[in-house]
Amino acid sequence: MKEHIKTIVLVLLVSTSLYLSYTLWTSFPQKSFFMTKPTPSSVDIFSIVRPSSIEINANDTFRDITSSNDITSIWANTIKTLKDNLGKGIALSQVDKSSINLRGNLIYIDMGKGITKDIFTDALNLESLSELNKINSDAYIKEIIIKVGSKPQIIFTDYNNYFVMSLKNSRYFDELIGKQFQNSIDYVMTTADDVYSENVFTLKNFTLGKYVNKGFANDSIYRTITKNVFVNISVVREIKENNGSYIYTDGIRGLRLYRNGLIEYFDTTTTSTKLTMSKIESLDKALEFIKDLGINVEDVYITGVSGSGTEYNFSFNYIFDYPICVIRNGEKSEPIDISVSNGIIKTAKVNFMDIYYAGDYKSNLYNIQKAIVDNKIKGVESLKLVYVFDGTELIPAWDVKCIGNEYLINALDGKII
Repeated sequence: MKEHIKTIVLVLLVSTSLYLSYTLWTSFPQKSFFMTKPTPSSVDIFSIVRPSSIEINANDTFRDITSSNDITSIWANTIKTLKDNLGKGIALSQVDKSSINLRGNLIYIDMGKGITKDIFTDALNLESLSELNKINSDAYIKEIIIKVGSKPQIIFTDYNNYFVMSLKNSRYFDELIGKQFQNSIDYVMTTADDVYSENVFTLKNFTLGKYVNKGFANDSIYRTITKNVFVNISVVREIKENNGSYIYTDGIRGLRLYRNGLIEYFDTTTTSTKLTMSKIESLDKALEFIKDLGINVEDVYITGVSGSGTEYNFSFNYIFDYPICVIRNGEKSEPIDISVSNGIIKTAKVNFMDIYYAGDYKSNLYNIQKAIVDNKIKGVESLKLVYVFDGTELIPAWDVKCIGNEYLINALDGKII
């Protein structure tokens, strides 16, 4: 009899154990920014499509616009002009680079690593204007060039393909050519065979601010982020590392928060269901994730997109007077990189920026002309000022692009970063 009772109790224990295991597994928090039916983000993606930088070329006198407010204003007027142009049915034509005369007065609008045409048209509400459909939906727009003069044009390019449209009204851009901006970097260069030579950079004096990132100033930010990322915080383990960073995991997702604001995230969720997740919907997922990290999406803009099908990678930067870049594994990168697979945020590396002004640099910048010669850099095609985040401060640097190469030169000491 006792043995019979023991058997019944054992069966009950095993059954209960199996039931609890099943319940735990099926009810385990599965928030992976994944839904069977994707819902639109509350974020208007118009706000995240904007240039990385704008440069005005007035007959080989260059003006790098450094105020985010000026860039916003020029960009808004560019989109307004483009919409007016498209509304009047002006044709867009694909041409060879050799047929484009990039001399005289030009405005270069740099779109970072490039965004695809479908994101560009969707964000700016241009999808109904058929002329832009001549550009393949997956084609990249890396730069928009406004040519000012007797035959004004707007040019879209990924540096391999060029699409040109005549401008009906270029009055606004005509006025930009001679405008004196309060915040800009002016320099002149001479050319030889379309390549900028050394010893020709003449910069006007300007004041450069010093900026420091607070990172995660207090532990409450950690709690806010973990509550937003994980559905059931009660099953999340916290691990404090010797370097002061924290790791949070629920067994499926992992989140590492560094004191300096670096965030690393991964998700090992697998699913046999393949969603038809468009590029725009995947972008919405990335924006939702950015919001959950406590970052105001109105403070960022998209700088790059790659992938196809259900696999996409998105890069973002912060709206600032100068582009911000970080060095990851020895490579120049954007502060925010997010990978989306089948509607799930799979990986992310994000520099959480809470920047404060710490005064101006008292010493003059290192002579860029001398730095180029000292570092034996040849074939310079362009240069612009950026900030490189070193984990604490934003270090001013020259982004020097050459034929087949690119250098970041510390603007304070002239050394290659």
